[in-house]
Amino acid sequence: MKKILFTITILLLSLISFAQNQSKTAITQATFGRYGSDCSSGRGACSFTSSKTVTAPIQNFRTSKKISENTFLLEIKKNTLTEEEEIKIAGKLFSQIKQNETISFVQEQKLIIDKESLQNLDIDPKFNTVNPGNYPLTVDKETVKILFTLSEKT
Repeated sequence: MKKILFTITILLLSLISFAQNQSKTAITQATFGRYGSDCSSGRGACSFTSSKTVTAPIQNFRTSKKISENTFLLEIKKNTLTEEEEIKIAGKLFSQIKQNETISFVQEQKLIIDKESLQNLDIDPKFNTVNPGNYPLTVDKETVKILFTLSEKT
């Protein structure tokens, strides 16, 4: 049942991202890895910032789009990631992911998103926390997409 729900979520994620092509897109800097303060190992995002909104397609940057009141989609061009980053995102190299395999992005530690980044994404600043857990992840030929759900800071 979990696989069916996860598959439906991934399909909806694809539809939502396609339908959102007219929405604001923010250039994003995100780094991955999570043990200690050095951001050198482990899984999850250890930093996230977004800058001013852009309207033209971004070629080699990481971008984010607001999906709902408390969710946003992080999209990364696959060819800009190192093998180490692939492992920090998916737990293994993307080339090792089987066609029908269900994967998710694992956030190991809480991440607080700064107020300016939330404003750039047009997300209410009260939703500023990416809690530890699993988040929908899709990997296709050219991009990696992670759907984050934000919680209120506790």
